[in-house]
Amino acid sequence: MTDYSNYDSDVFSCQYEGDTAVICLKANSLKMTTDPHHFHDILECMNTIEVDANIKGILALHTVKYERIEALQSFIKSIQKQSGYVQKEMGVTRYGNSVKRLTLAINDFSKPCVVGIEGQVAIDGFGFFMACDQRVAADDLSIEFPGLEIGVTPMGAVALYMSRQMGANKALEILMSKDPVKAEEAKQLGFVTTVVPKEQVKEECMKRLQEMYKIPGVTLSLTKQLIRPKTYELEEHFELSSRLLWSSIVDN
Repeated sequence: MTDYSNYDSDVFSCQYEGDTAVICLKANSLKMTTDPHHFHDILECMNTIEVDANIKGILALHTVKYERIEALQSFIKSIQKQSGYVQKEMGVTRYGNSVKRLTLAINDFSKPCVVGIEGQVAIDGFGFFMACDQRVAADDLSIEFPGLEIGVTPMGAVALYMSRQMGANKALEILMSKDPVKAEEAKQLGFVTTVVPKEQVKEECMKRLQEMYKIPGVTLSLTKQLIRPKTYELEEHFELSSRLLWSSIVDN
C-alpha cells in the first residue's frame, strides 16, 4: 500500500505535517485527470487521508504554471483523430468522468480542506478549488479562460459553483468575457476567500485550517449547506458539461 505521508510524483506530492496532509498539485487538471495511474493515486491519497484518524484536514497548494491552450489543442486533436464517432465520444466521456470523480471526492470529503492558489490558473481546474471549504489566493493570481480562445467550453463544475455563489447572470457574464480575473476581483466575486502576499499563502492556509479544526462539525455542516452542491446536482451538471464539451470539440 502506498505511503502518502511522504509521497512524490510528477503530478502531485503529499506530506503529513502534524495533523494536516499537505498536498502540492504540480500538474494542470488535464494531465491529472487523463493519466490513469496518477489519477488513481490522487483518489487513493484522498481516501487514505479521510480514514486516517490522526489527520484532521487537507492543505492543498497549487503552484503549476498553466500552458492550457496547447494542452487543450492536443487533447482536441487526439479526440478528432479517433476512427469513429463512438470512439471520439468515449474520449470525451472518459475525461468528463475523471473530472467528475475528482470533483465529487473533494466536494464530499468529510474533513476541512483549504487550498492555496498562485499565478495563472485556468478556469477549468478552478472547479476543484471551489469545492474546497476556503481558497487562499496569492496577490499574483490570475484566473484565465484559454479554452474560449479556441472555442472550447470550460470543463468541470466551476459554472455550477459560480452560479451558486454569484448568481447565474454574473457567472455567465464572467465565463463569456474571456478577460482574466485578478486576485482582488476574484475575492470580490467569491472565487477566493482572501488574498495575501505570495510568500504567506501556506501560512495563511494553515492558520485557517487550525481555526476550522476547533469546530469541525460546525464547519462541515455550514459548508455542506451553503457551499457544497448535493451529489445529484453535480451529477446532473457533469452530464450537461460533457455534452457541451463534446459539441464544442465537434464544432472545431
